[in-house]
Amino acid sequence: LASENVRWAEAVGSFRRQEHTLCGDVLLITAFVSYLGYFTRRYRHELMEGQWKPFLSQLKVPIPITEGLDPLSMLTDDADIAAWQNEGLPADRMSTENATVLTGTQRWPLMVDPQLQGSKWIRNKYGDGLQIVRIGQRGYLDVIEMALSAGDTVLIENLEEAVDPVLGPLIGRETIKKGRYIKIGDKECEYNAGFRLILHTKLANPHYQPEMQAQCTLINFTVTRDGLEDQLLAAVVSMERPDLEELKSNLTKQQNDFKITLKNLEDNLLSRLSAASGNFLGDTALVENLETTKRTAAEIEEKVKEAKVTELKINEAREHYRPAAARASLLYFIMNDLNKIHPMYQFSLKAFSVVFQMAVQRAAPDETLKQRVANLMDSITFSIFQYTTRGLFECDKLTFTAQVAFQVLLMNREIIPQELDFLLRFPAQPGVTSPVDFLSNQSWGGIK
Repeated sequence: LASENVRWAEAVGSFRRQEHTLCGDVLLITAFVSYLGYFTRRYRHELMEGQWKPFLSQLKVPIPITEGLDPLSMLTDDADIAAWQNEGLPADRMSTENATVLTGTQRWPLMVDPQLQGSKWIRNKYGDGLQIVRIGQRGYLDVIEMALSAGDTVLIENLEEAVDPVLGPLIGRETIKKGRYIKIGDKECEYNAGFRLILHTKLANPHYQPEMQAQCTLINFTVTRDGLEDQLLAAVVSMERPDLEELKSNLTKQQNDFKITLKNLEDNLLSRLSAASGNFLGDTALVENLETTKRTAAEIEEKVKEAKVTELKINEAREHYRPAAARASLLYFIMNDLNKIHPMYQFSLKAFSVVFQMAVQRAAPDETLKQRVANLMDSITFSIFQYTTRGLFECDKLTFTAQVAFQVLLMNREIIPQELDFLLRFPAQPGVTSPVDFLSNQSWGGIK
């Protein structure tokens, strides 16, 4: 048992350290699930790292927390994340956080989902067992009532800012008669504890009543530039190097299988040790089980080390394709801003993804990776430019072209924002006198 003793002693030490920080960790994780769902990734990080953690450490009696605590590590694991992505959840960090909050919250989740990525994932996740309704459609209350008593999951799509008051008791979980019924309209409907309600809106910046926000957990599925870049990186790597994505998927599955195998062996061993009486060395089955556990634990430890090295290599190989994903993400958000010129200019992320995939397939092949990525960037830029300009008025095409040129130059750091500002606005310093004849006072003020 000497080798097992070392491993168990390490585990006990780890548990004791966790016991010291458990309260602080749980407090942070609970706040993460309750309050951070509606914020963008930047503000989530700022609140966690810049506000909450310093606050806990600066209290008169500091609350200890685990150093480098990642909320996802306590709320989910790689197997769940892989399953969500197989169900259609985008592969970026923010989407994973959103899914973690949605599955972990006790309040009804309300998805802010203009690009319908969250809705697509929910449909795939729950499949045929999901009841989908829209407020105002014929018989939608009947569907909710039946699901409420049967314990089904209901997705209410396309909520506006004003919600039908008849749903107030349901959203607020206002149960009556010892928690067994909820009143919907004039009916008292039986409440099944397995019932789950998911709310969804396509509004990009909704303003709900405070009581609505208190009763629900708002989750922001709006696509951000960094988030879309990660999604497109996964897409381009799966097309260019499907072997990498398959290897990454296999590694995740393998790691989880290792954890399950080791846990089962340890549970079995501990059960036999606790049940053994007298000299347990005479228990052949117990000794064999112990040897199997030792051997398996050593093999798993070795394979885990190999897997970590392999994972680093995979991530390094994926990063070579990031410039192509970053270019595509930039172009999508330039497209998305065109509605500021004319409200008719609306482009869906789904259509953009189709154009992106076709552009990757059409890119000129090359044996060198660097040139292949450059070809991908050119093909993506041309295809998206061509797709977008087809839907623009002639007078707006030059504006779009200039914006693409400026933003690409900024991204490549070939110009700086101050130079672009000088070109577009010519901010001049007032009240200066030109020292030379060939420049007016205003021109000299701009140079200054």
